[in-house]
Amino acid sequence: MTKRSLRSLVENTDPSQFRLTVCVDGTELLELPADASSEQVSALRYIGARLHQDANYVLQSSRNEGLGPTINRALSHIDSINRWYSDPMVGDPSRVAPYVVMCQDDLLYTKDWLPILASRFRAYGMQHSLGFASGIECVEHPVKRDLGGGIVLKDWIRASQMLSTREYWMSLMPIPAFDPETGRLRARPNDGMGSGVDWWLIRNHENSVCRTGRTCLVMPGLVQHAGYDRSTWLKRELPESESDKERMRNA
Repeated sequence: MTKRSLRSLVENTDPSQFRLTVCVDGTELLELPADASSEQVSALRYIGARLHQDANYVLQSSRNEGLGPTINRALSHIDSINRWYSDPMVGDPSRVAPYVVMCQDDLLYTKDWLPILASRFRAYGMQHSLGFASGIECVEHPVKRDLGGGIVLKDWIRASQMLSTREYWMSLMPIPAFDPETGRLRARPNDGMGSGVDWWLIRNHENSVCRTGRTCLVMPGLVQHAGYDRSTWLKRELPESESDKERMRNA
């Protein structure tokens, strides 16, 4: 799945438009068992080659820590890089990134999805007080408003893909170990329990989408969640539209 997702990212995204930071949450995930199939070996070699060739940065932890710590580490790194280029005396404004988009490792992309999503977020951002934008439809969450042209507003979205300004991302950091949704240590996700990072960003943090009167822009069909039927926390298929399922079958 990761091989397929990386290939789709490379084929549908202009590398001059972004810096790619890849997070490997536990290097044990890159180890193959002795009885690994030729397909598994081929996939891992492809992933290794892509990371070496296409990633600007690869952040690794020696063991799996979970989505919360991984996002904290990634955003801290991304913010420090942009602060470096923002130096008023010797910085390079052309290398300062106004947006950060988080993409999980099981997505499929359509051509030029990134400039399309970023431009729509910019165009509608002030008018509708947007928190995030996503190309994932998230059919389980209700539509707040249909803007036409294949764009809708939703207060809730999945953490599968989330785009926003770097400033807004950083205003929500760090994600804490305590999960107010469950009243316990934040899951990785694992054992059928989600990490809750989407709820931290959407409704738990004091500057979250719902607590500040923001909403989210969604462009159904722009990106597909190919791993919907292999959820690591629900232990069942995530809900997806029939149109997205058809696109994934034909991809």
